[in-house]
Amino acid sequence: MTEIQDATVEGRLLAQRQVLAELLAACDRTGGALSDWVRAFVAEDHGPKDYAEDPGAVPDAAFAVENIIAEEKRMLAAETQRILDADARD
Repeated sequence: MTEIQDATVEGRLLAQRQVLAELLAACDRTGGALSDWVRAFVAEDHGPKDYAEDPGAVPDAAFAVENIIAEEKRMLAAETQRILDADARD
């Protein structure tokens, strides 16, 4: 049962990422400030900001969530860039 639930959640998240990427690409097509924001989002590193004094310290749960958020933003930016690249080829 857990595998089915995991697959359902994963499928829904992938669908949401695709829809968001399409929306961002559509915003880019409008030009102006919104397009500038989309281009900056796509170009951004999205790496978690590590302000720890001890870089060798073990990350806590809050850092793990921050890292997951950063990874999701990177994947969204990559999907948006893929759509923008496809638009440029057309």
